[in-house]
Amino acid sequence: MQASMTGQASRRSRMARAAASAVLVVAVSLLAGCASPDATFEAAVGQGVAATETARLVVDQQLDERTFTTTALATLGDARRELVAASGQVAGTDAASEAESETRTEVLDALDAALDAVNAARDALASGVGSLEAVVPQLDAAADGLTALEPTVADTTGSDGSDG
Repeated sequence: MQASMTGQASRRSRMARAAASAVLVVAVSLLAGCASPDATFEAAVGQGVAATETARLVVDQQLDERTFTTTALATLGDARRELVAASGQVAGTDAASEAESETRTEVLDALDAALDAVNAARDALASGVGSLEAVVPQLDAAADGLTALEPTVADTTGSDGSDG
């Protein structure tokens, strides 16, 4: 009887978390539709840097045998999801000028490079395709590429939406 109640409570907890996550995703999607391209690009680059640096950290930990393979795989999977989400936000942004179109392309290219690096790390760890050591420079280059875009995508609108 006790195990049944514990299982039901655990199931309810998972359902509540899933419902809360769904509400959060919808809210973020609605807010993203209202964001300026600059704000969207800035958020995506920040998200990409964080995901790529997290992947780099877990690869270092794995190479130093300071984490479980399952933990590293889960972390790399999370980084991949973050990069895919950031790419989706940028790809869905309408450019109002040639400059915004060019910036969108640069951000998407940088996010794609980061996604390629994270996928290479995950492949090396999960199935031995390639070398985890060989992925380190690719992750570093991807993080550097995204970091280099930060000044370009810095939101130039004030909190009231005006320029300045």
